Amino acid sequence: MLVPNKIISLDDSCFYKAAVLASKLDADISITELYESEKKWFNDLADFIDALDLLFVLGMISLNQENGKIKVA
Repeated sequence: MLVPNKIISLDDSCFYKAAVLASKLDADISITELYESEKKWFNDLADFIDALDLLFVLGMISLNQENGKIKVA
């Protein structure tokens, strides 16, 4: 997980990217749909997963086990 420091700017950090994802979530969406629509913000899939992990740990999103979609908590 990238955190801001002297070398990594805030815009490149996981915190910023998680905030971008949180602002885009307004309805249930699958992980692949979300990645396809927002991949311009991420260097690779690992950055995207880090941002999702942070949102999950903060309790901002949850995964619906029945349909595999992310929902806003």
